[in-house]
Amino acid sequence: MELTFVSAIERDKDGTWWYVHVPAEVREALREHERRGFVPVTATVGATSWDGSLMPWADGSAQLTVGKRVRERESLELGREVRVSVRPR
Repeated sequence: MELTFVSAIERDKDGTWWYVHVPAEVREALREHERRGFVPVTATVGATSWDGSLMPWADGSAQLTVGKRVRERESLELGREVRVSVRPR
């Protein structure tokens, strides 16, 4: 099962973590794969894939961190909207 959504690249208030916001519908669709609140996924933006986890937010949505390697390979900048595909691993 692969799910796709569009989200802007964001950064936490300290500027440490770069992430995309994952809609609640996507998190809910993957809930059966949840482990201790996190959903392990393989994510893809453009031609770059990486292993990560959907980290829950209180409103039912989640965040997915986007590391420097991915941002550099895909030339991602803060605020840019990207198409993200995730599948459980």
